This record gives sequence, structure tokens and C-alpha cells, in this order.
Amino acid sequence: MKTDSHKDPSHVFNFFLNRDYISIARAKGIYLYDDTGKRYIDASGGPILCNLGHGIKEMAKVIKDQAEKVAYVHRIDFTNPPLKEAAKKLCKASNHAMDKVFFVSGGTEAVEIGVKIARKYHLDNGKPFKSRVISRWQSYHGSTAGALAWTGATKRRNDFLPYLHDFNHIPPAYCYRCWFNKTPETCDLDCANALENEIMCLGPDNVSVFLSEPVSGMSLCGAVPKQGYFERIREICTKYDVLLMFDEVMTGMGRTGKMFAYEHFNVVPDILALGKGLGGGYFPIGAVAVPDYIHKKIADNSGMFGAGHSWGGNPLGCAVVSKTIDYLYEHNLVEQCNKMGRYLDHKLQELTCHPLVGNIRGMGLMRGIEFVKDKKTKKTLDPKFAFSARLSAECLKLGMFIEYSGGCDRGQSGDMIMFGPPFIINETQIDQAVEILKKALEKDLFSDNNTFLTF
Repeated sequence: MKTDSHKDPSHVFNFFLNRDYISIARAKGIYLYDDTGKRYIDASGGPILCNLGHGIKEMAKVIKDQAEKVAYVHRIDFTNPPLKEAAKKLCKASNHAMDKVFFVSGGTEAVEIGVKIARKYHLDNGKPFKSRVISRWQSYHGSTAGALAWTGATKRRNDFLPYLHDFNHIPPAYCYRCWFNKTPETCDLDCANALENEIMCLGPDNVSVFLSEPVSGMSLCGAVPKQGYFERIREICTKYDVLLMFDEVMTGMGRTGKMFAYEHFNVVPDILALGKGLGGGYFPIGAVAVPDYIHKKIADNSGMFGAGHSWGGNPLGCAVVSKTIDYLYEHNLVEQCNKMGRYLDHKLQELTCHPLVGNIRGMGLMRGIEFVKDKKTKKTLDPKFAFSARLSAECLKLGMFIEYSGGCDRGQSGDMIMFGPPFIINETQIDQAVEILKKALEKDLFSDNNTFLTF
């Protein structure tokens, strides 16, 4: 859908500059309503973010109440009660695996602060050469220069490569398209062992942190590593004094059916980055949580961590975090997410007979589908068709929003979508969402000449 941008009366600089956008006027539960009154199932919770559901009056009230008390104080000079309360509740939610929390304004900022904490830890530990960051290809960690440098989703990086510092990446834990040509039955965790090779090549004294999504976000739409993968990663990191950092911006706060995704994998990270659902979909906020030994090393040496942005630790956001955590527990929403995630997976399995459905994967209410031209060879669809973008657009016509992505085959091609609805979704609503997807897949999405841009 294209329009003449010179005739567009809006002054908004949109993501897609030449696309007509639907204007959402209100939202309730799992539904969005445009300004004509048409209803859409929010099957992806925005960008897998609106965990609690839309239009909760309790969430709006906590913002109003806190704004009337104090909306902002500068964290360098002051603390505030909501900041302390949110940190306390977040550490308790981790069963005190995490002990200190640094609140920021969003997920990308959390990733950058986490890497800076790793650097500061090594400096205060007398290892000043430990600065290198290793991450994985086919990952996504954010859109600022630092986070984009550590990102391994090539299409998101390409336009801005001249501004990115060169960092190191290893192959992803991507069983459907194993870079080592293994199957789950023959897997010997080459993708994990690649980390040791990379550390040795760089020199262990130079490597600071390994950054990883425990379950892949939009760059691989729900790819889950084989059991044992992160145990091997943890072993390697410990051996070479490399900190293990989990980017749980998308997976954290219940999305995978546990409060934090690391709980599925029998490991605890040294640094935990959070965002998206941390505010339940009601306020832009992120956080970095660390165990006591990370904080103590810095506290007992330099005694200062000079990083962060103006709005970090603001009372409004922290009040929302506290209420989000309370709401998750009061309404048993993490278990609801786990239960509905299993049901969603069951319903999506009905699509396995479709000739284009290559793989269905994920955890909790974070379920991805990868589409292929040939199931046997896993050959991708021609990227010129922008199949996943067309499929998403067709779902929108039928009354459902779903996020799409591409580039899963080494950044060159590949089509995916991701379900990530609010945790309050029920079985009937899942049935309706999957039925809309089925109807969209019945359409001929290869025949028209519309231009769709993908990323």
C-alpha cells in the first residue's frame, strides 16, 4: 500500500515512509480498534510487548497517582520510593538470583548498560584489557550504535555499518537451519563450542562478555536452543572469566511461560537485560539486573558506575514496574501464558500440512512460524515476494495484527511471523487468531504487484 508522501497531511516521520497506516484509536483486552471502529486481534502484542492486555484501569491509575506525587527526579542526585520498591520486587521475582537493578528507559538501553557494567566489573577486577563483546549472528539487541554492532541480524545493520564498531559473532543456536549441518539427533553442540574457539582466537584476557537471547526474538522468531546448549555456554564463560549476559528484553517477565527464560535452561546469567513487558505495555522502561558479586566488585573498588541517561530510574516508570509485577502474580498470568502457549502450539500444529509451513517453534506465548518454498530442502521463498509482509497485511485485512520478519537464512532470505499476544488471551481467541491465519494462507499472496518493504 503506497501513497504520495507529498500529499500525506500527517507530519509524522514513519518507519515506512510511503505506506498508508491504520490509525488505532483505542484498545481493550487483546483487541485494537481503529478510528472507524474496526477491531483487530493484537496477536503479537505490538512488538511482543503488551503482556498484560490493553485498557487496564489499574495500570492507568498507578501512572496518574504517581504523576501527582512526583513524576521525575534525577537518579544521580536522588533516589525515590518507587525506584526502591520496583528493584526489590524484581529481585524477589528472580528468587533473589539477581540482587541489584539499574533501571533505564528501554530494552536497547538496557543492553548497552549491561555491556558497560561488564566492562566496569573487569576494570575493577584488575583486568583492563577485557573489553571485547561476543554475540551471535541472527540475533537482535537493539538499534543504537552499540546494540546494533552486537546485533547479528544483517538487514538491520547494513545501512549503518560505517558507524558500527567491529565486534565478534558466532553461529546461532538454530536447530532448523543448523550452520554445522547437524540434526538434533547428531548435535554435539558445535554452536556452543564455537564460543570457546572465538574466545581463544581473540585471547581470553581480551573478552569481556558473551551476549545472547535465551530464546531468539524477531530475527529468528522463537528459535529455542537444544537442552544443554546454555549449560555448555555457562561452562565456557566461567572457564575464561567471561561474563554471561542474557538479553531478555522480549523473553523476560513471563513471556516464555516462566518469569525469566533463563529458568528453562538450568543456568543463571551474570547480567540480565530487561525491557518491553517490564512495563506491561503501559510505560517505556528497561532494566539491568545483576547478582551481588557483580555489584560488590564495583562497590568495593571504584565505587562508581558513571553511565545511564536522564530518565533512568524515573518514579513513573518504576511505579508501573511494581504494578506490573503485582498484576502478573495477582492474576496468575505467567502460568496463564504457559498454559495458553501450549494451546497455541497445539493449534498451530494444524498448519504443518500447509506446503509453505516449514517450522513451528517457540516457548510460552512466543511462537514463530517459518515459511519455505520446499519443506524437504528448506529452500526459502524468493525474497522479492516479501511473503511474510504480504501475509501480515492480509491478516490485517481479516482483522488481526501479526508481526513478521525475514532474513533467517544467514540474512539473505527467509520469511517468518511471530505470535506474542497478551497473556490474557483465551482458547476461543486463539482459535479465532489461527483461523484468520489459515484464511490468509489460502489467499494467493504471490500474484499482485504491490511493493512491500521488509526488514
